Amino acid sequence: MLLWMVLLLCDSMAEAQELFPNPELTEFTNSETMDVILKCTIKVDPKNPTLQLFYTFYKDNHVIQDRSPHSVFSAEAKEENSGLYQCMVDTEDGLIQKKSGYLDIQFWTPVSHPVLTLQREATNLAVGDKVEFLCEAHQGSLPIFYSFYMNGEILGKPLAPSGRAASLLASVKAEWSTKNYSCEAKNNISREISELKKFPLVVSGTAWIKSNMLTIWLPASLLGGMVIAAVVLMYFFKPCKKHARPETPTLKEPDSFLYVSVDNRRYK
Repeated sequence: MLLWMVLLLCDSMAEAQELFPNPELTEFTNSETMDVILKCTIKVDPKNPTLQLFYTFYKDNHVIQDRSPHSVFSAEAKEENSGLYQCMVDTEDGLIQKKSGYLDIQFWTPVSHPVLTLQREATNLAVGDKVEFLCEAHQGSLPIFYSFYMNGEILGKPLAPSGRAASLLASVKAEWSTKNYSCEAKNNISREISELKKFPLVVSGTAWIKSNMLTIWLPASLLGGMVIAAVVLMYFFKPCKKHARPETPTLKEPDSFLYVSVDNRRYK
């Protein structure tokens, strides 16, 4: 008798399990809000059209909607809502529970317009000087790939840092002088190019030395000319006695000065 009751219960459970198969989770996008609508679809046995079912939605195995009679769930289009979604259908008494497969949904934010700056130590750039290009995109889903360009030609390889900015350290070349430079930021859904900027004037090594020598020589020359002019003026405007006899120089004690008087008369 007991065995018969167990077999009857197993048959009832098997029949109940066949009331509906595993649900299917599908998604579509709201064209107005760009939100994602998730729908948990299940095929109910026509013999039980009034069967009451409840729907539970999961994100990354965490419940986000618990036992609702509604078979849809709306996920707002935000990057933090990216993840693995799943739904479960169960009967009113909770005896039958069936889950769908996982649905991977990713929300991507377009990359923003990057900002490009040039960092340097020298005021006047010469060939071989080190400069650093810095490109930064304040918004956009990671990872963001950065590329640097000089006059339309790429410098180095694209960079994919963990953050929102990338830098490139490079040695200045003569052909960069007054050329346009820029950077590009892109992610999986969009790409943006920075504003074009003009690279500073680059001087060669010889020109740099001549420029610096000229900078040093000009003040020195002016100072030397002023000293000479002062000496000449002191000489010509120094007071002297008319018809004075030449004085015989006499030796002074050590650490004293020797003065010399010059007679301007000519001797025949």
